Amino acid sequence: MFFERGQHATSICGTVGAAAAAAMLFGLDAAQIAAALGVAASMGAGLLEANRTGGSVKRIHCGWAAHAGVSAAELAGAGVTAPPTALEGRFGFFHAWCGDLADVDAVLRDLGDEWETSRIIFKPYPCNHFTHPGIDAALQLKAQGVTADDVVSAELRVATSTLRTIGEPAELKANPPNGYAAAFSGPYTVAAALLGGGGLGVWFDDFGDALAQDPARRALAAKVRCVADPWCDARFPTFLPAVLRVELRNGQVREARIESSKGTNSRPLTEQELTAKFVLAASSALGTTRALALRDAVQALADDAPLDALAALTSGTEGGHRS
Repeated sequence: MFFERGQHATSICGTVGAAAAAAMLFGLDAAQIAAALGVAASMGAGLLEANRTGGSVKRIHCGWAAHAGVSAAELAGAGVTAPPTALEGRFGFFHAWCGDLADVDAVLRDLGDEWETSRIIFKPYPCNHFTHPGIDAALQLKAQGVTADDVVSAELRVATSTLRTIGEPAELKANPPNGYAAAFSGPYTVAAALLGGGGLGVWFDDFGDALAQDPARRALAAKVRCVADPWCDARFPTFLPAVLRVELRNGQVREARIESSKGTNSRPLTEQELTAKFVLAASSALGTTRALALRDAVQALADDAPLDALAALTSGTEGGHRS
């Protein structure tokens, strides 16, 4: 419901979650924790228009949510109060963002018994999640021998709701002006996957400005048309599906159908894939040697073990150094 209204739930709800975590870490009492949640409810925000037409502000949404949550906890600790019904009240958080669709009882239902952590999705690719099934489809066709040079035209069929993010405006999505905009482009991400992206299929380098302007990638992206698909609509949002149909120079039409993208609950990443992603990401800040050492330290952790070893490995960075 957030997405349909252009609201970024991650930064809106994340502010409240960050406040709860910070308040507990600060050792606040129950009344102060409640106040922190109420203060945070007035701070959460985030619009999704950058997904469609550009702008890098969305990159700071999650960080700003964390900042706001910590600030809310500090304010509550200093004596700032909030309405006792800041969440469920007539003009509270739930109604303001969700209207009549808000299910207040769901907040406490099965509390302590049902854990959402088992449903966390780990993204394999550093781009908008709606582009992932298209990337999966392109990688599948690539594994079957389809090359970028073979492609005459392509049609990426997705759920109507996701089309508005990765396929519209069509001209802009086929010609992203920079690397950040490319991360929200169905045509570009399909092209990047077919032309040989890094990491688990595409990686951070694929979304630099230089590669986003690469003539080969732009030419291939221009051949990809994004359309809504009833089969995908029937599965979204429980699943994240896509169908990629490619017409080849030899006259063949090849199709890859993805029920749900890699990394979702129905297709979780393997331990090897998760570890590879961790090392790749950590290496960009810590260097390969420290990233590998950090991987080993994390895997060696036992319940309630001290975190001193992790702190030593993560204090300071080596910039872009690779060792």
